[in-house]
Amino acid sequence: MKIVAYNISQEDKELLALANHKKHKITIIICPLDETTVHFAETKDAVVIIDQKSQITTYILEKLISFGVKYFIYQSQEQFTLDPSISHNSRLKFIHIGSVESKAKISQIIELLDHLEKSDEDHSQTEL
Repeated sequence: MKIVAYNISQEDKELLALANHKKHKITIIICPLDETTVHFAETKDAVVIIDQKSQITTYILEKLISFGVKYFIYQSQEQFTLDPSISHNSRLKFIHIGSVESKAKISQIIELLDHLEKSDEDHSQTEL
């Protein structure tokens, strides 16, 4: 899978690289996801956000959908509110990961990406 990870700390960046074992193509962005960084998600399968403090706007979500992003994986203290029309009328799936320590969180993200990739492969084979 092609992933872009936003708002990643140096510690999480290192853990992500170790846990990934070069399986997924991950682009690391140290800045939060916003109107000026959303373009990094173009051509990606998934967006991962860790500890996003600022609100994710409808504009950003619409851009991700237009780019063809399938999965929006985020970790925050509280779940953010979504425009119901976006969450129900798009193929973008929202996945919240709980607040856990860094190593467990990163392992959880990689396991999730592995599962999503396998699920996508299985789904594309059944369509043939």
